[in-house]
Amino acid sequence: MEHDNQRPLTPLLILIIWLVFTLGVAAVGYPKVKRALGESGVLTLLAERGQEQTGVASTRAVRVAFTLPDGTTKLYPITAVRMGGSVYHDTFEALLAGSPKEALTDGAISYIEPKTALRGVTLSNAILFVDFSAAYLDAPHRVLADKQVKATALAMSGIKGVVILVDGKPIE
Repeated sequence: MEHDNQRPLTPLLILIIWLVFTLGVAAVGYPKVKRALGESGVLTLLAERGQEQTGVASTRAVRVAFTLPDGTTKLYPITAVRMGGSVYHDTFEALLAGSPKEALTDGAISYIEPKTALRGVTLSNAILFVDFSAAYLDAPHRVLADKQVKATALAMSGIKGVVILVDGKPIE
């Protein structure tokens, strides 16, 4: 009879050990998995795809950097028309459109050559590649234009670095 009492306890003990082990592995691995997902940009891409599928909004909120008279850059929120397939594309189209009223009130201006066109924006491994037309190189203060582009890009979540391209070739 004693043998019969121990038998139902064994599967329960195995289940408890399995649950404790599984929870332990999940607790140890969760921070690494969370960090890896954040760095890969997968969650950002999924969020964008979800927004695109709703198809309701024809605008999106973006933040772009303009240069203040003291040489610093400040981010300004803009409601941009959805032009491209991503928030990155729309952000740089808004940047090329020029300073909003609030920025002009602060004395902020854009150092990017006004004839510059956006050729494309690509995100790879948390690095944003921004491709402009050749007119970008005609900016009288290119260092400030580069600073403005980089400040705009790095203000977006998940972006760790920026490469500025002109006609598909890196300028730095």
